[in-house]
Amino acid sequence: RYRGANPDNYVTFNGEPWRIIGIIDGKVKLIRDESIGKYSWDSSDSNTNSGWGINEWSQADLMKLLNPGYENEKNGDSVTGSLYWNGASGKCYSNSRNSTTACDFSQNTSNSKGLSKEAQSMIDRSTWYLGEFNDSLKATITLQNITKLMDAERGTEVISNPNDNVSRTTKWRGYVGLMYPSDYAQATNSESCDTDLYNCDNEEVDSCKSNNWIYKSSYTQWTMSPTSDYAYGVWRVLDTGCVASDFVTGTNAVRPVINLKSSVKVTGNGTGASNLPYQLG
Repeated sequence: RYRGANPDNYVTFNGEPWRIIGIIDGKVKLIRDESIGKYSWDSSDSNTNSGWGINEWSQADLMKLLNPGYENEKNGDSVTGSLYWNGASGKCYSNSRNSTTACDFSQNTSNSKGLSKEAQSMIDRSTWYLGEFNDSLKATITLQNITKLMDAERGTEVISNPNDNVSRTTKWRGYVGLMYPSDYAQATNSESCDTDLYNCDNEEVDSCKSNNWIYKSSYTQWTMSPTSDYAYGVWRVLDTGCVASDFVTGTNAVRPVINLKSSVKVTGNGTGASNLPYQLG
């Protein structure tokens, strides 16, 4: 894994800057350097969790936005599914009760363009973990006890008896996901930071975020991990540097994460620096 404030882990993917999180489960894991926009993780009509959505990634609106196979998903007459995957425009979910906003991922939209055919061909369909954890666990997690967080993310805990009657899963097979809280925690230089990332009042969070390349001061970022405290909560990395949960209908920044196929190789003379990124082929 890459750690610290600004390691040399830049790579050109999809014709734009992405960064290497590390080699996880034998695969090179990448995260887009910047957000593609601020959208809801999920939303729902007023009959389901009063419109506050569902924290089940395998059915989430954001999952359907990022991945292939959901081109028939619509809100009214507007397509909402697979827009990022296909580099298309339509409507993205933004706030409760299935509210939407216009979104454009066409290839001529440099700040939020979707995936090219070449980029799609490099992405491996992978197993992603959806284990939940709650406030009682978060208080025991520090950077020196990161395995406990990873065990929770890959665990089998799910919310019991949710009011929405949706079965929660602990694994999902797909192409595009989001980072885990543990990805953020392990991007910090642990030699200069030993704190509880979930304690937003801890002054040491300032040291953590200044030594963490995933941290962004300009926006709060979604993770992939639900909380088991309530049926519509997911963990986020805040713009303050700590980790806290929020309703899935919140409009937070989306940074797509993918795993490369084993056949994709680093080519060229790149060093991983921002001005000389690695090249793939």
